[in-house]
Amino acid sequence: MGKVYIVGAGCGSLELYTIKAINCIKSADCIIYDNIIDNRILDYCLPNCEKIYVGKKCKNHTMKQEDINNLLVSKSKIYNNVVRLKGGDVYVFGRGGEEAKTLYENGIHFEVVPGISSAIAGLSYAGIPITHRGVSGGFNVYTAHLKEDLEKIFDFNSMLDNYTTYVFLMATSKIDYIISGFLKAGKDCNTPIAVISNASFPNQKCLIGTLKDFLQKFNKSELITPSIIVVGNVINMRKYLNFYEKKPLFGKKILVTTVGNDDYLLNKLYELGADVHSIKTGEIIYKNVDIIDLSATFIFTSKNGVIGFMNSFFNKYKDLRKLCNAKFVCIGENTNNILNSYGLDADIISEKSYSKDLNNQIKYELKNELENNKVYLVQGKHNSDITSYNFIMEVYENKLLEINSVENNFDYAFFTCASSVERFCKSNNSKIKIFVSIGDKTTKKIKKFYPNAEILQVINPNKEKMINLVLDN
Repeated sequence: MGKVYIVGAGCGSLELYTIKAINCIKSADCIIYDNIIDNRILDYCLPNCEKIYVGKKCKNHTMKQEDINNLLVSKSKIYNNVVRLKGGDVYVFGRGGEEAKTLYENGIHFEVVPGISSAIAGLSYAGIPITHRGVSGGFNVYTAHLKEDLEKIFDFNSMLDNYTTYVFLMATSKIDYIISGFLKAGKDCNTPIAVISNASFPNQKCLIGTLKDFLQKFNKSELITPSIIVVGNVINMRKYLNFYEKKPLFGKKILVTTVGNDDYLLNKLYELGADVHSIKTGEIIYKNVDIIDLSATFIFTSKNGVIGFMNSFFNKYKDLRKLCNAKFVCIGENTNNILNSYGLDADIISEKSYSKDLNNQIKYELKNELENNKVYLVQGKHNSDITSYNFIMEVYENKLLEINSVENNFDYAFFTCASSVERFCKSNNSKIKIFVSIGDKTTKKIKKFYPNAEILQVINPNKEKMINLVLDN
């Protein structure tokens, strides 16, 4: 019989998961997860992990709580490690206690991994401290999602302390009841109130007002659940502490196409507050080739070429010293940095990461090697703009993946290779305001499919510079 980890996903954003939560997910044989999670967390799962969605939305429950309890019991009898991933904290209105009690009654070992409750983290991401010296010395947290009569839970006569913060979870549908309850109890009508929607996510919205005018504002807004209601003077601190919504790309909808497991752009754009949608257009499949001439010159035009070459080398030779007579050529510093990670350094590095610049250097600096048939172009299964070489060594393949159609409006779309442009455009009708291109070949392909497109292209192919272009735009 296995063990069940009841894990709190925190407020939602991947960055707010605890290290222990991620470690549990990485080792899970089965994960049973809720609605309010960052879907990127599922990328941490083992390849053979069984993923079961049991999310609950308002008036739309995928599975009854009793069935979820029974599911945990049955899966623990099949797998060694089962993770029950729940939004927020396990025990803050999360039914985690009921699940743990069921496991106890069935003699199943379990462990609870706390998460950061949205009652605290959600407020923080909206620039609202749940307490603040001189403003609020305590807080109360309530939920309107209860079987009991709300009048028994919400005693508004006990909520008149202006030195206390009042937080309501899962209560958006009861906001008129909450506001009228405060006012009938005698709460100052100028008391600040806020509703935070999708807290900690890039589409977070925060609506601010007072008890006397908020309902009118709320009814005109388009706030969606999940939402948090906050009442108290700490809301006034938002003008000083609102860090998240001031991030340079906050709220911008950005499409990023990726090949393989390169998450650099994704992670950087998330850090800048963007609402990032990722589509993987290809998978890098490395080949095992027979490297015979160890005194030859090898030209690398991408990091995948370096990785594929080194994989093949170590499969046969093991000892790096056997490459002491080899010569290496890299297109730009970024490719050379990958070579450096193997303890090697390029003899020739093009100043700019363009094929035409590298071609000019190869013609003059490798003249003797070319005449003696000693130059290999190390690349994938594709055509290259490099013209000076003797042989092609194909060490990887950019395998086409099935791409799901994404119909959406994006402020920016990042493309780091021409093949991604073609693969994406053939399967999607998304509206894109501005394309961000890594180089000439990619730009030409964008213009082919979008003749009137507005395109930002970096001068020297570099992903960090692509981001800087957007920030400067």
